Amino acid sequence: MARKADNSRGAALTQRLAAAVRRGRCCLVDGARTLPVVRGITPGFTAVRPLENVLHEVQTVLVNSGKIYRYGDNVVMDVGEDEAARLLHLTAGTHMEPDAPHLLANLFVCQTPADDGQNPVEFPPPTKLVATALSRHPTTAALPHIFLYARRPVFDRSFVLRGPGWHGDINALVHGIHVEPVQLDGPDEGLPAIERLPTRLQELLADFAFRGDADVANAVGIMLTGILVMLFVEPGKAIALLDGNQPNVGKTLFARVVGIVLDGVDPKLIPFTANDEELGKCLCATLKGEPQSVVVFDNAKLKSGADISSTVIEANCTAPHVSLRILGRSDNYSRPNDLLWFITMNHTRASPDLVSRGIPIRFHYDGNPGERDFGDRDPLGYAKQYRAELLGELAGMVVRWNQAGRPTGPHRHRLSQWGRVVGGILQANGLPEFLSNLDESTAEFNTELDELAALAEAAISSDTSGAFIIT
Repeated sequence: MARKADNSRGAALTQRLAAAVRRGRCCLVDGARTLPVVRGITPGFTAVRPLENVLHEVQTVLVNSGKIYRYGDNVVMDVGEDEAARLLHLTAGTHMEPDAPHLLANLFVCQTPADDGQNPVEFPPPTKLVATALSRHPTTAALPHIFLYARRPVFDRSFVLRGPGWHGDINALVHGIHVEPVQLDGPDEGLPAIERLPTRLQELLADFAFRGDADVANAVGIMLTGILVMLFVEPGKAIALLDGNQPNVGKTLFARVVGIVLDGVDPKLIPFTANDEELGKCLCATLKGEPQSVVVFDNAKLKSGADISSTVIEANCTAPHVSLRILGRSDNYSRPNDLLWFITMNHTRASPDLVSRGIPIRFHYDGNPGERDFGDRDPLGYAKQYRAELLGELAGMVVRWNQAGRPTGPHRHRLSQWGRVVGGILQANGLPEFLSNLDESTAEFNTELDELAALAEAAISSDTSGAFIIT
């Protein structure tokens, strides 16, 4: 009898040891993450408890993670840290992106009991579960909704500078570096515009071939728009029309510099094409895939002197939301228009609608542009090295304007709120030339005015006597 008891005791110990080994295999090793576990679903997306309960549990995990947001009609994920932080799309329109299940595997795992009831089985979120959860109305309604996304500190509607992090009171997500506004000295109004700029901005822009003081002021104005963009998502802001008297005078380089200062990345350039469908596809792919808010349509030119015109650009550049057809789908990609828009051209000829939405920044260089001398400074490298100080000077200009009582700019523009605010800031900082070249550049850029001038010239030179009537 004693022997049977020993055998029973040994069997029990063996079972306990085997169970301990199985539990040990389920323990996390050093460095492994402890992730929330969603239970009650199989790898094949069969629910072993009410499906709504499972989906609600997924919703809770997503909301509590502080990483998942709604952005326009899309669901996005906040990944990375500090300057490497960015948003990745989990859905675009009504469709889930292919990488969404892999990305969400960083937030939770799924678990269901094995058939023998002994060991739990863990697995990454199944594709069908992710697709269902992300398209579920209660889930999307529960996610925080981004009104503004920026990769640099931005001013809110009360002109308070908001640094990195989620600002739930204004629905803004800011990635990037912390910036302190620079206290600025008063400029000497007798100097050329470039010499009235704060130190770092002056050094950054000094060797660009701006045509005049108004173009310098407009260049700084478009950079200011980047840290004030929250104010202009709904009422709109101008598109920068970068015009040169010849190729290689610095138009594209300036747009890239602005992208580095505002976003910390060299923006991907979008080749301009008169094919609006193709242009829209390129724009949509860029916005979905690149961490940039500076949109640059580069080298816009057409044969036979035709005017630059694009329904895609004109419909979106000043609208509150960007809406574009997704390649290969009967679905649109929509997001808030927290972007800055640029077009680079030589001897600009553009449609009246586009010109009226624009801010002209003109470049002029006599001689071989390859001989331009930037001294020892590479503007792109300079923008990267001194990004925090450049943003601090731009913020300091806004602070000085605030302290001066927020005067409004004197020059009118189709985007009136934008023109008054940015113009007022620049005037308070010794740059009253902002938009002062608008009438002149409109006459140069506007092809409709060219046609009227040609018609008038034909009328004057004709032998027809009497009144000449235009209908």
